[in-house]
Amino acid sequence: MTTNPADRIKPPVVVPRDDPHDKFVTTLKQAGYGVIHKALTRTVTLPPAEELTNSDLWRQADWLVVTSKTTVALLPDPLPNPTIKVAAVGTATASALRGRGINVDFVPNDHSGTGLVTQWPGGVANVLLPTSQLAADTVPQGLTKIGCTVNRREVYTTAAVEELPEVIAQSWPSVGAVVVTASSVGRALVKLVEPLGWRRQKLVALGKPTAGTLEELGRPADAVASSPTPQAVLEAVESLVA
Repeated sequence: MTTNPADRIKPPVVVPRDDPHDKFVTTLKQAGYGVIHKALTRTVTLPPAEELTNSDLWRQADWLVVTSKTTVALLPDPLPNPTIKVAAVGTATASALRGRGINVDFVPNDHSGTGLVTQWPGGVANVLLPTSQLAADTVPQGLTKIGCTVNRREVYTTAAVEELPEVIAQSWPSVGAVVVTASSVGRALVKLVEPLGWRRQKLVALGKPTAGTLEELGRPADAVASSPTPQAVLEAVESLVA
């Protein structure tokens, strides 16, 4: 008797985000997975975030480049320069900006720092780049190489939570996959689960930079999502646990 793949019991998947309405969470749930959603990192605001209220900082910029949803929450409301053009690294960041009432002028087809630089529509421009202290240099270096003046402000960093959330710790032996959404999440995951050890858990990296970090940590990704979208994450998970 042949078993229908849809009838197979699917192992739990960890998505390290607190929001139960997160699109990765809801897409996996709709596909029949039990999803454990709990953040493994916390955001630490840094002093340069206060400088984002400085109107001179904004008057000097032609473009605002936003590379994470976390940055969006730290932007002043309203933006001091209402005519500034805005670029978002991906659809999630763009949605967060629009949710704040900020018009988005550019989102690259390749939702990555490399894609943003490669498809950059702004020519030579003054760019304001509020970002994470841990962010790669891909965007500022790439834009500088094409003639832009980039004002990078490291407005936050990300730190691991103090201990592995209990709901993840209790379920860890049966977890089938973990969606590693960023390099900082990968670092936190490896640190926090070390006392429990690794068994059947597979790692899905959200992009090549995160996969590279996991490689450096000695826990190579078992799959890399082809794009930072819910469907791509689902396909990567399915490739490992189906």
